[in-house]
This record gives sequence, C-alpha cells and structure tokens, in this order.
Amino acid sequence: MATLLYVFPHPDDECFGPAPALARQRADGHDVHVLTLTRGEATTQRHRLGLSKDEMGAVRFGEMQNVARALDLSSLDVLDLPDGELANLSPLAIEEAVAQQLVRLRPDVVVTYAVHGVSGHPDHLVTHAVVKRVVCSAVSRDELPIRRLAFFTIQDSAPHRPAHLQTSPDDAIDCIVPVDEEALDTARTALHCYETYAPVIDEHRPLKSVRNGVCFECFREAPTPRLTDLTAHLPHRVPLGSS
Repeated sequence: MATLLYVFPHPDDECFGPAPALARQRADGHDVHVLTLTRGEATTQRHRLGLSKDEMGAVRFGEMQNVARALDLSSLDVLDLPDGELANLSPLAIEEAVAQQLVRLRPDVVVTYAVHGVSGHPDHLVTHAVVKRVVCSAVSRDELPIRRLAFFTIQDSAPHRPAHLQTSPDDAIDCIVPVDEEALDTARTALHCYETYAPVIDEHRPLKSVRNGVCFECFREAPTPRLTDLTAHLPHRVPLGSS
C-alpha cells in the first residue's frame, strides 16, 4: 500500500474533480492525506450568505471536516494562509508549510494542480509552483523518498467540462483513474458537504467532467501504456532528469 498527499489551496478543490480518485484509493487501502493551504474565506459566496471572512472561513473549515469523514481520509490538515493572496506571500513561507507535511507523512505520491491550475485561479498557480519546487528540492537532496509527483488536470476531450476551465492535451495525460459507481457516490456525498457552495455545484456539476476518469499528469514520466492507478509502477524516486 502507498501513501498519497494531495495539496490544494482551497476547501472544495479536492472535491471539484479529484474526489472519485481519492475515494477509490482509500477503498483500495492506500493512505490518502489532504493538505489545504487556506480556509477559503475570501470566496464571494460569503456575500450571498451575509458572512464575514472569519465567519466564512470557520464554516468552510467545518464543511471540510465532513468531507474528510465522507472520503474516509487518513488525515486532513487545513492551514490559515490568506485566501486569494498566496501570490503576495513569500513563497518561502508556503514552501516551509508544505515541507513540514512532507517530512511528517513521507508520502510516496504527491499530487497538486497542473501548471494551468485548471480554473486559472492565482492561488492554484502558486500552489503548483510551490509544491513542485519543494518536492524536487527534497528529492534532489535525497531527503525524502517521494516516488511520484502528479498534477490533477482535465483532459481536452473530457465531456461536459465548463468552458472556463483550462485543460491538458490528451497526449499529456499519464494516468486516468477509472470512476466506478461506488467511488462516484462517495465523491458526490463529499462534494455536497459544501453546503455553502450548493449554487456553484448545481451550476457547474464538477463531477460530470471526470465521469470518464480522473486525469493526472506525472512529472517527467511518460508511461506506456497510460496508467490507471497513481500508485502503479512507481519509480524509485521522482525522476528529475539532468536539468
């Protein structure tokens, strides 16, 4: 069995697409951990609900606890970095927070957003850059036995994908985790824990975009055939190449 760590900036990032893969990985007996960098307090949904940033952050933190139970996560850690402002922080502070989790959990596989961030949100872009740098640095110094760095993405050919989302070309997809009904049901339960986001969920129906499988790019890997399991055929360590 393997240990996987998903690193995302906001509450709901783990459910708007990746959740069926997490559900399947837990069902297969893997340890699945989630690190969320902010409490998502800056969301515009707070205006609809009449909540302050502090109040919204507290509500979303509570929703995440329900998500952790629904997905049977091995652990959930939610930091309190400022939502919507990660680009204004020193990247060193964010890197340190991520590095602490890597040292604590010693995951085999680390997952975050693809370089385009799927939605293009600045916090998504910062998280991609920070996680990639921290993992590559740790592996290059032989400090941690991380074996795969993967990036959640949506395939160009994915059905029902909202037009505003960015995608990866089909030939960039290295792993597609199949979505069975059990995993999809678990993912739906987790997604609907975000009661504050009910209008957004109803409008975009994010799980429809992954109905044919949850897609990932694998850093500096090009497995043939394409993987169907993020824990399959793990290299000895993340392949950094010569540059």
